[in-house]
Amino acid sequence: MEKIALLIVGALLGGIIGFISSYSMWKVQMNQNKANIAQGFYLEISSMENTIEQYAKVFIAPGLGAGPVKIEQPFYSNGLFFDCRKEIFSFYKDLSKTIFEFYTCLLVAERDRQIGKTDKFFVPANDEMKNSIKKAHELLPKLKALLKNEFS
Repeated sequence: MEKIALLIVGALLGGIIGFISSYSMWKVQMNQNKANIAQGFYLEISSMENTIEQYAKVFIAPGLGAGPVKIEQPFYSNGLFFDCRKEIFSFYKDLSKTIFEFYTCLLVAERDRQIGKTDKFFVPANDEMKNSIKKAHELLPKLKALLKNEFS
């Protein structure tokens, strides 16, 4: 009877140790995956930073960017935001919120950029596009810092 009890206790201890080991490994993999995704977002945003900054400077300054402008180059199409949308929720609240805010600005600007000059909504859409780019530009430093903190 004692031998059976020892076998059962040994099996339970082995199962518990196996579970703890698996859980620890899973947690390490999840954290590494989050860090990799954060670094991917950081690189994608860094690659867009110069373009966003140039447009924001033109839209802020009086003169050329003050009136309606037609931009041919897309602001954002397919990227990590679409590929990793579910994973964004694994980041802490402030980072997730800032990522969604930044990419929403780019998507709004992209939608409004496509409205033709002959459309009656061109002028208000153009203003919204400019405001979205300026807002995305304002969010860049905070977002890059939060992302860098996540993967560093």
